[in-house]
Amino acid sequence: LAPDLASRVLKGMRSPLPRLTDREIDVLRLLATGSANKEIARALFVTEATVKSHLVHIFTKLGVDSRSRAIHVAQETGLI
Repeated sequence: LAPDLASRVLKGMRSPLPRLTDREIDVLRLLATGSANKEIARALFVTEATVKSHLVHIFTKLGVDSRSRAIHVAQETGLI
């Protein structure tokens, strides 16, 4: 394949990094430190329900179903 064609093919094959909001990244960073929802809520000046909502969005965007998996994927992809 021509270099430019090969480059376009490879770009199409890569899965794009999920687009998380700044606040979701904040939640992930605190999650990675081992913080509980209540601690994250306190640190970010939001309710626990808001933290849980962010976690649902994070899990969906990362395609995971657990806190530990979310942290792993975020670290592997360079999100945190």
